[in-house]
Amino acid sequence: MRNFLPIIVNLDVTPLVLAIQRQPWLWNRDNERTEDDTSPHKDVDDIWIRYNHPSKKGTPEFHKRHTSVWYPAYYNLPQIRDIVFPLMHRVEGEQLGGVLITRIPPGKSVAEHADDNWHVQYYDKYYVQLQSHPQQVFYCGDDAYSAKPGDVYHFDNTKVHRVENNSDCDRMTLIICIRSNRREHA
Repeated sequence: MRNFLPIIVNLDVTPLVLAIQRQPWLWNRDNERTEDDTSPHKDVDDIWIRYNHPSKKGTPEFHKRHTSVWYPAYYNLPQIRDIVFPLMHRVEGEQLGGVLITRIPPGKSVAEHADDNWHVQYYDKYYVQLQSHPQQVFYCGDDAYSAKPGDVYHFDNTKVHRVENNSDCDRMTLIICIRSNRREHA
């Protein structure tokens, strides 16, 4: 497994999952990644926790370099703090970027693509598996990774990848973007 670096196993994600399930209205309040039929994420549901200021949505500046801010969902899901901040400490993070929860419904997928924007070039991406099934697989080249709930791993999104959910349950993942000082010297 060359493309997926496990960071933590068996993290207790139950409090966050329960909080999400109790607040279904949080899904798809922000749909910039999913509204375009040509987007590789068109079949995904999102809860945006942190990204560029919402007042910039719909402008060319929205996806350009920025300092991320908390979205209202952060305050609805205080359980997220018990995951984000300890992970930042563990990976020696110096700056927190975007934070997003994604849900891939049964039989759906994230189409093959590689991310190429300033955000993915500037931050490392860490994935926290909140809900999963063995028939949900994250692919990159010859690697196939089926994360379990509570698995935390690093993945380089500039590589071509896709995710398939061939199960009968949702695949839910918390994505945390962190910049560490190690990038300064690379």
